[in-house]
Amino acid sequence: MQTQPQINTPTNVATRFVNSENVSRIKPVTPFDFHGFPVRVIDDGNGEPWFIAKDIAEALGYANTSKAINAHCKAINTCHTEMGGQVRAVQIIPERDMYRLVMKSKLPAAEQFEEWVVGQVLPTIRKTGAYTAQPTNNSKIVGELAILECFDRLLKPAPSSKMLMLAKIAANNGLDAKFLPGYAVDAAPDAAGGSSMPTKSLTALIKENSIASTAAAFNVCLEKHGYLKYLQRKNSKQELVWFWCVTDKGMTYGKNLTNPQSPRETQPHWYVDRFLELADLIGKGGK
Repeated sequence: MQTQPQINTPTNVATRFVNSENVSRIKPVTPFDFHGFPVRVIDDGNGEPWFIAKDIAEALGYANTSKAINAHCKAINTCHTEMGGQVRAVQIIPERDMYRLVMKSKLPAAEQFEEWVVGQVLPTIRKTGAYTAQPTNNSKIVGELAILECFDRLLKPAPSSKMLMLAKIAANNGLDAKFLPGYAVDAAPDAAGGSSMPTKSLTALIKENSIASTAAAFNVCLEKHGYLKYLQRKNSKQELVWFWCVTDKGMTYGKNLTNPQSPRETQPHWYVDRFLELADLIGKGGK
């Protein structure tokens, strides 16, 4: 059975990461302040920054920090480090888990927090020289892929949209995306045949099928019947932006498209061959 170092370990010994073999000399954490919340970072001994998990969870507004950390983080580690003149045991998480906590947070300032970390914290700590053992792009692409993973779970974009986002991540990091498939199948979960199903916007389908309804009224009915949900995000000016997202139930009749330049929101498209059936289900068809 593996034993952890004692809390009263002298400060001249190594910081030990319980679940790994990484060892680094005890050093004071690098502190940052986000609107009054301390965010502290330490070096894992291999040149990558690790965040004190509780700091991130508190800054993101989680009421139960331990529950949030255990639910959303996949690489939680424990180390003993010097803080306030004492050696203490703390939970730490890598950059990719920091992004997972950001994506799961309902705090309105979560997007601002992410921009603050990426724009100020990470560049600052890497300028110190303590966090440069590995190429910066390696950490950056891991973070971007973690964001994509969370986005996929939360908003369920169509395969074609995920393909575009992967290509964008590759371009951002100077990688060759030729290995990606040139074609993604966008189809309902119960579809057979292995080919994409044609889709169109709601406005176009209402017009083509001569349905007596506005797109706004149709969307409200879709939401009422569980085929759509109304979500919100904050833009760069910290203003609320609302958008529609197709639910799991709605995936039988439509898909979520995204803009790879701004993948924080979705645009529903509906399968042409199933639209009249969908209209009947919500009371907007001819039946």
